[in-house]
Amino acid sequence: MGAVQSENANLNKCELVMKIKSRLNTFDPTKAKEVGGVFLFNIIKGTSVYSWTLDLNQVTAYEGEPEVDPDTTFTLNEHYFKQLVTGKEDARVIMQAGRCSVTGDIMRAMKLEPYIKLG
Repeated sequence: MGAVQSENANLNKCELVMKIKSRLNTFDPTKAKEVGGVFLFNIIKGTSVYSWTLDLNQVTAYEGEPEVDPDTTFTLNEHYFKQLVTGKEDARVIMQAGRCSVTGDIMRAMKLEPYIKLG
């Protein structure tokens, strides 16, 4: 496991989302807008749900739900969210194994990995 990957594994979900948000500045906004879409992530831990939004139409990420209906909604537990964004487990494997519920535009969701993967 690389240094960045192991460093990110110890962060909580809020810290990981902040890292994703800061990484958005490193992407070409034109290419991000080509993918486009609003993606809602509902991360479950125990009985609480932490929601955050990745808006590739505006090339931003923020805590909470979007003001518009999301194009795609992901619901998964905190463990699998960490596995996904740190690169310990492939997004397709998580989805196919039923560890993540995805509703909405699944084809667009498949293009998200570069924007949410930190490892």
